[in-house]
Amino acid sequence: MKIKSILLSAASLCLAATFVQAKVRVVATTEDLAALTREVGGDLVEVRSIAKGYQDPHFVEAKPSYLLGLKRADLFIQVGLELETAWAPALLTGSRNPKILPGGPGFLDASGGCEILQKVAGGVDRSMGDIHPLGNPHYWLDPSNGKIIAKNIMESLSLVQPSEREFFKENFEEFSKKLDQKAYLPLFYMALLSKEI
Repeated sequence: MKIKSILLSAASLCLAATFVQAKVRVVATTEDLAALTREVGGDLVEVRSIAKGYQDPHFVEAKPSYLLGLKRADLFIQVGLELETAWAPALLTGSRNPKILPGGPGFLDASGGCEILQKVAGGVDRSMGDIHPLGNPHYWLDPSNGKIIAKNIMESLSLVQPSEREFFKENFEEFSKKLDQKAYLPLFYMALLSKEI
C-alpha cells in the first residue's frame, strides 16, 4: 500500500512538473544586457552573460565552455555594431543552435532603433586607427537608449515565449517608469540648484 501511494505521489509530481513552464534561457554578451533582460524577463528567464563586468567586451576569449550555454539558449543578445565581432560569430557558429544565429527567432542585436553616435561617413581603413565604422557601440550608456534596448528585449522574449507577452510587456513598462523617474531626478535637482536663493 505504501509503495502504491509513493508511486502515485511521484507520478503526480512528474505530471505537475510538465505543466510548469520552462524558463527562457538567455545568453547576453555583456552584464548590462543581462541586467536589462532580468528586468524585463523577471523570474521567467534564466540569464547568463559571456563578458563579465571587469572584462573588455571587445576582447573576450571564446572558451569552449560557452558553447554549452549557447547550444541550450532560446535567445542570444548582443550589443552589435561589431563590438563582439572578434569572438561572438565563432561561438554562435560553434554552438550549432540555428535559432540563435543572425536571422533566427532567437537572435537579437540590441542596437536596433537606438541613437548611435560617431558614425563614420565615407570609406574606412586601418590608417584611421581604432574606429567603429558603424558608430560608437557604447550606446547603452544613454538612458533613452536603455529604454529602446529593453523594448527590443521585450519583443524578442515575446517572440520566443509568446504565451508570456503580457508579463514581459508589464515588466518593460514598469522598468520604463523607473528609468523615467531616475532620469527626471537629476534634471529636477539641476533646476533647483540653478535658481537663486
